[in-house]
Amino acid sequence: MRALTLTIVASLFTLTGCDLLKHGSSADGGATTANSTTTTSGGNANGNNGGSTAPTGVATADNAKNDPANGATSACAWPQDNGLEKNFTITKGCNITAKHNLDIREGATLTIEQGVKIAFDTDTYVWVRYGKLVIQGTADAPVTFTSSNTSPAPGDWVGIGFEDKTGSGTTIDHLIMEYTGSKSSGGHGAVELEDMRTGGRISITNSTFKNGAQFGIVAGDNATFAKFENNTFKDLKSGAMNVKAEVLGSVGHGNAWNGLAIHVKPSDVDQTTTWPAVDVPIFVDGDINIHSDSSVPALTIADKSIVKMTSNAMINVGESNPGALVAKNVTFTSSSPSPSEGDWSGVFLHPKSSGSTIDNCIFEYFGSGSHGAHGAITLEDVNAKDLHGITVTNNTFRKGKWQGIYTDDGDCKTMSSNKGDGIPACGKNR
Repeated sequence: MRALTLTIVASLFTLTGCDLLKHGSSADGGATTANSTTTTSGGNANGNNGGSTAPTGVATADNAKNDPANGATSACAWPQDNGLEKNFTITKGCNITAKHNLDIREGATLTIEQGVKIAFDTDTYVWVRYGKLVIQGTADAPVTFTSSNTSPAPGDWVGIGFEDKTGSGTTIDHLIMEYTGSKSSGGHGAVELEDMRTGGRISITNSTFKNGAQFGIVAGDNATFAKFENNTFKDLKSGAMNVKAEVLGSVGHGNAWNGLAIHVKPSDVDQTTTWPAVDVPIFVDGDINIHSDSSVPALTIADKSIVKMTSNAMINVGESNPGALVAKNVTFTSSSPSPSEGDWSGVFLHPKSSGSTIDNCIFEYFGSGSHGAHGAITLEDVNAKDLHGITVTNNTFRKGKWQGIYTDDGDCKTMSSNKGDGIPACGKNR
């Protein structure tokens, strides 16, 4: 019997950039890449299967069952269209090349089974806008996302992006991501979470992010993790993470940072948040404001943390609405490679800072004067004797401008256990 051949005439569209994918660009909701390579089970990256190759745009009776464009639910292949609109599984142990970007759309789940290796062409990425991504690697058979270049290098391809309507239950387990960090299409790191209004939908565990040109993880407001444990970061040029304050609070245990710094973006903390204990510095790259009109949020910084504040940055507690800072045995210092007096502003405690405890901390290189700071800790619109529910004890202030604690009346008798090293522990010198 002669083999049945279906000829599919496809329009060729050109897509460039994350924005094009996010907002859609074609009349049918997704462009088709005519030169996409599909590897079928038992075949190779060039589409060869027992010596026969289907021409571009042609599906034969033998390979249609493994062609994602024909509604297959699983295959040893990269989805042929840029937009994935149905559930699809890349099957166990496949070794394939991703020659175009992929936008996982509403109602669709891309599942990648253990042992799969996907080589991404230059500047490509996966974008999860409405759908779900489930990566099911194991310790013995991890999933690998790498570069397709003959001589791979950091920044070859972009990475994975998640947007607001990413589906709950998105899971990445035992994934190795390498050579990410291309800035094409606005990429900032191997995994980027943006524009999220509700967090707690993404779990990342037992995965490795390495050899990247930018960060391993980038995340904005509300992009908190359902779980983030036992991950490894190494050889990432920008650092391990660049996230909002509350996102860092959702990071769990067992992560290996390998000397790579964590960066915290300028943030508003309106939910109680605890930063984990880490063995690397936490760089605060802008102001942190702790307050809420519906609760009393507290930011707790783990014991023995080293917090490096960028130029003129402050931690502002309880302004207008209640909030609290809890820091014990924490070092607050400058992020400058050559630190000096007055690099950063300091901590501001307002009358609604009840619940704050700052104990046995070291403050240095503070007092820039930005935001009206005049010490490591500025009591704003309140004197020490009038503060209630606030503990500031046993702290050391050194290498800063002004005094350790500033108060309008210069009276710190209720905070007398603090000490200054070369500067007054308390005063009202402006």
